Amino acid sequence: MYDGKKLGMIAGSGRMPIEIIQHCNKNNVELYVVGIEPFASEEQLKQAPHSFAKLGEAGKILRTFKKNDVKNIVLAGGIKRPSLRELIPDLGGIKLLAKIALKRMSDDSLFRAVIDEIEKHDFKVVSIEEVVPDMLFSEGVYGKIQPSSEDMDDICRGITVAKALGAVDVGQAVVVQEGMVLAVEAVEGTDSMLSRAASLKKAGKAPVMVKIRKPGQDLRVDLPAIGLQTIEQLKKYGMKGIAVEAGGILLIEREAVIQYANEVGIFIIGVRV
Repeated sequence: MYDGKKLGMIAGSGRMPIEIIQHCNKNNVELYVVGIEPFASEEQLKQAPHSFAKLGEAGKILRTFKKNDVKNIVLAGGIKRPSLRELIPDLGGIKLLAKIALKRMSDDSLFRAVIDEIEKHDFKVVSIEEVVPDMLFSEGVYGKIQPSSEDMDDICRGITVAKALGAVDVGQAVVVQEGMVLAVEAVEGTDSMLSRAASLKKAGKAPVMVKIRKPGQDLRVDLPAIGLQTIEQLKKYGMKGIAVEAGGILLIEREAVIQYANEVGIFIIGVRV
């Protein structure tokens, strides 16, 4: 559990690092950020003390945190998994790569190995939900738009399929229309999945998207999240709404997300799986 001591963040791309910085500033939580190049940007991190490092510079990252009296570390934001050819590791990075056998590991196993190595250097890796608990989805409808009974049937179907996908480390999301699975998410990402689903949908009730956490996923790993961009994608591709796992998915830009969903008639619901 997060003990309130000085927090360090390893930051990638996206909105999540900004949300954490704003939360820490608002709640007087001491924070130091190491942005991973080229994924994190100066614009993202400008509201917090920060520096940058490459993904292979594990030694530099840990030394920077120790120099800044960091005790706890949170991982947030997107980082594209590099090839070994793209990495230019320092000594600490070489040792870490040798231990985790990068080529042979799934993303989840890779993250767990990185976390274990960080904690060997007397840091504590904490989850985003421990730092910003209000960001985690709870059960129920967000906003004014309610899913129909037919939507709930599709959601149940989607949960079953998404669980099966997650169990084999394939993806976390699925699109369903009237019981038919239109698309599942793999490495291509949400936008491509929704685009494919839109090309396959039939006339009638609009499809729904279901997103859940992978079974057994380490909560200290950057949890799946939805934000304003997700709702814009749902609108763009003609989806009726989205169901997400309560207690397993993060909501970024809450007020903006709910306002936009209300405006365009898209439902958002947190469900227990």
